[in-house]
Amino acid sequence: MKVTRIESGQVTVVVTWHVRQGHEQEFDAWFRDVSAAALKFPGHLGLNVVHHDARESEYVIVFRFDTDEHLKAWMNSDVRREFLKKAEQFREEQPKYHVERGLEYWFETDGAQAPARWKMAIITVLGVWPVSMLVSNALVPLISGLPLMLQALVVSVGIVCLLTWVVMPLLVKLFSPLLKQRSVGR
Repeated sequence: MKVTRIESGQVTVVVTWHVRQGHEQEFDAWFRDVSAAALKFPGHLGLNVVHHDARESEYVIVFRFDTDEHLKAWMNSDVRREFLKKAEQFREEQPKYHVERGLEYWFETDGAQAPARWKMAIITVLGVWPVSMLVSNALVPLISGLPLMLQALVVSVGIVCLLTWVVMPLLVKLFSPLLKQRSVGR
């Protein structure tokens, strides 16, 4: 994957790998090494790997950079190219990449250009404000005995879950005509 477009804001990359059966330990060692190398690059904000079932070949790696420019530096680096060359021996197929910027992950685009940022911001506020009020008022009486930091975590998880799986899909569907209209300012 070659990154050429530069935008501002945090960038999240989701990479799906399929590892050949019997090569999982090689992949794990390779992943530790490539992660250590990536973390040395400017702007790297961390990474996670998800491997649900030891019987499955799929590994999902999520990593973040603070800007497109820093992501581009990593993605187009000789260091990364060398690691990818080493991975050819244990991968089943080319890894699949998906890049997310800002709020776009809530706004399904079906391959089309993402809606204008101001539209995404307004619709996100329409979802976040009532949900945060509702979740806080509903949960705080139930968890008031917990330490304040843990209360904040529980409330945050409730807000994010409702937004991700209920509220934002409904708002995006409801405001779909507005989101699909082309606008001058992005």
